[in-house]
Amino acid sequence: MGKIKKTSTSQSSSKTFTIPNKLHRQAHNARVKSVVESAKRKERFQRKKDEDRDPALREERLKKNIPATLERKRVWDERVEGGIPNRIEKPSAQEEEGAGKRQKTQADGKEEAEEAELLAAHEKAQAEKAEEEETIALFPTLETQASISAPKILITTSRNCHIHEPAEQLTQLFPNSTYIPRGREHKFSIKEISAFASNPTAATSSGHPREPYTHLIVVNEDRKIINALTIVVLPAGPTFHFSLTNYLPPKRISGHGKPTGHVPELILNNFLTPLGKVTSSLFQSMFPRQPEIRGRQVVTLHNQRDYIFFRRHRYVFRERRETEKPVGYGLEDGGKDGGNGSKGDESIPIRVGLQELGPQFTLKLRRVERGIKEGVEWEWKGEMEKDRKRFQL
Repeated sequence: MGKIKKTSTSQSSSKTFTIPNKLHRQAHNARVKSVVESAKRKERFQRKKDEDRDPALREERLKKNIPATLERKRVWDERVEGGIPNRIEKPSAQEEEGAGKRQKTQADGKEEAEEAELLAAHEKAQAEKAEEEETIALFPTLETQASISAPKILITTSRNCHIHEPAEQLTQLFPNSTYIPRGREHKFSIKEISAFASNPTAATSSGHPREPYTHLIVVNEDRKIINALTIVVLPAGPTFHFSLTNYLPPKRISGHGKPTGHVPELILNNFLTPLGKVTSSLFQSMFPRQPEIRGRQVVTLHNQRDYIFFRRHRYVFRERRETEKPVGYGLEDGGKDGGNGSKGDESIPIRVGLQELGPQFTLKLRRVERGIKEGVEWEWKGEMEKDRKRFQL
């Protein structure tokens, strides 16, 4: 075998396609890759030395180094009539004249700052009011019972269902909920079950009338795997249909805890559009407004790219280990360990962590109906995800 001829790495990368010999091409590509990686490595080390001498360079680089995610490139829908204005309404001519006179007479910067704060507060209140009007304009029939202080939830399954354990686990997730298996003798529809639940005729053992249910949850299965949830706001709707994926029972979660009967805190994150506000108000109406802080339990519904991630945790307090750094270590130097920042507070001997209780699953809104098995108000379609930068929730 002859000696491999060396080629110059400074030539264009297109030279690779002009080298007929396979061994020569491989050697050329290896040399090009080595030179490029060596240059990048030298650049990294030189940048690190410069930033260690001048920390302002690191701050400036991090400000510019912002990843272009789908959330940052999100495309928002146009506003409807009566919704949030695209710009602040212009004042009248008299208001402009009066404002001009006031600006001429104001010489103190403190008064201008106070006026700016009042204007910002007014704009915020105007935006919140317009957002409510927009939600009503887009979904006039989707008024969930967010004012309910003590919700009562009925949980059942689809017809001929074989899974009961996930439905029973939902009773531990939603306070004041009851699971009733759907019998095979009486083929009641969801509309009939909703009528029975919202207007119970039987009395309690003590003779008092039963309180009506406020929500109905129907658990659907496919091949003995839970795959959907239907939530009905009683007595007359609306109805929300969610697909359910990645269901993980508590026993399959490593290091899971056992839940207690305390009312959990509720965290609703990243519901931004009018449809998202309606969806968040649905879940808000299913939990009591006054959580029991003593239980240290929290339920989180995090919306990201129209997928709602459902988690339940408990706050756990424990002693600080000897190998752990104290609270507040390195905060003064931007969180960089080993810097000249704060050494932390050694007097705080405890740590706060999270223990997952489960279950965990992922929801995706598929359809919203005006009432119970009535007209469709909103429905997910595949073409909605053609533009990946546009989200519905």
